Amino acid sequence: MLRKAKNFTNYYLRYNLYFKQEVKKVLEHKEWDSSQLQHCQNEAFLSVLHQAVKRSPFYQKLYATYGVDIQNIKSVDDIADLPIITKKEVREHLESIYIGNPWVKTKGHTSGTSGTPLVVYRDYRSTLKEGAYIWAQRAMFGYQPGMKTVSLRGILDRRQMKQYDPHANCLYLSSFNLREENADWYCQQIQQFEPYAILAYPSSVEILANFFQSRDLTLNVPLIFTSSEQVYQHQREKIEKVFNTRIVDWYGNAERTIALEQRKDNQYYELPLYSVNEYEENRTISTSLISTSFPLIRYQVDDTIIPCKDRSNYQVEAIVGRYDDVLQLPDGTKIGRIGATFSDIDGLELAQIHQKCREQFTINLVVNDHFSGHGLEKMKSRLSNLAGNQLQYDIVYVQESDIIRTKAGKFKLVISSTT
Repeated sequence: MLRKAKNFTNYYLRYNLYFKQEVKKVLEHKEWDSSQLQHCQNEAFLSVLHQAVKRSPFYQKLYATYGVDIQNIKSVDDIADLPIITKKEVREHLESIYIGNPWVKTKGHTSGTSGTPLVVYRDYRSTLKEGAYIWAQRAMFGYQPGMKTVSLRGILDRRQMKQYDPHANCLYLSSFNLREENADWYCQQIQQFEPYAILAYPSSVEILANFFQSRDLTLNVPLIFTSSEQVYQHQREKIEKVFNTRIVDWYGNAERTIALEQRKDNQYYELPLYSVNEYEENRTISTSLISTSFPLIRYQVDDTIIPCKDRSNYQVEAIVGRYDDVLQLPDGTKIGRIGATFSDIDGLELAQIHQKCREQFTINLVVNDHFSGHGLEKMKSRLSNLAGNQLQYDIVYVQESDIIRTKAGKFKLVISSTT
């Protein structure tokens, strides 16, 4: 009874009149021209900045230390005059950054393959705005709250296999029990529920695709919404084939300083009035415009994002991923977008690269009986085309349980500890 009451409360806190109004605003902003957006972005940025300086001890001290005169910051064009902050500063000054009502703040957590997760604060308003952007994207593809949905996003732990929320019409399945001995159960649950959409980490729904594929089963799920991990082309191809579906991806971070949405043309775009983004070679500097109670101004995100040369439509050319999601060659060259190496290889279920030094790396492969020498040579040839003969590597065949994931169940294609 308590859980049902909680589901009811959560659903109507998220999908109420205020939420619908926020979604309407997001959709309207997408119709604005660049001059309108730039004007409103400047106003939103200056509002966030001045409130932070007025109310946050952290920013007061930070800008005094760097000799920043806020009166000289007239627009987004002056943003580079402000210092960059990192996870270290946020972790050390968590309480003095938050300027909202202490009674309504909630915690969010980042996760990584290694290192200490970062705690950030949120409030109801920022949560509502974040949800509005997400649902505006989903509405673009004909998906609405209340449609039959399966969620595989780490909501349930290993102790609970499933939970149905009748208010959201959502069947939650544990993403921590995706093992071969449970494969028939997962297939049965999804077949019987017949969802219109699946919400999942790319790696979780890829494992599901492997389950269905190994049993010569297919399914018709119109949409699969992925987020929280980079979705690689080889994953996309496999998943879309097995589920007869379309993958719609969302790139964002727990700090809510940047988000990019995939649209109908399959390209990624910045979200209007969500953030101010500065793209550099090995990082992105982002400033949130929606999280005003926990202002993160010029916050460093360790992801490489390549913007299109024509910035008028806010399109992004590529999301390369974290700086440690690339192979590094002995001469210092960094090789990204390596997911295509594992595309369209029969019998290859999962792959993960481990690189501890620039001269050598290991590829862990999870394969089934359909994997052959031909597929192996295809993979090696692609690696050679990418990296030439500079790299030496070993291939190790492992079980799915040997693939490294974060505590939240997230997957990275490259695990690197090179410097």
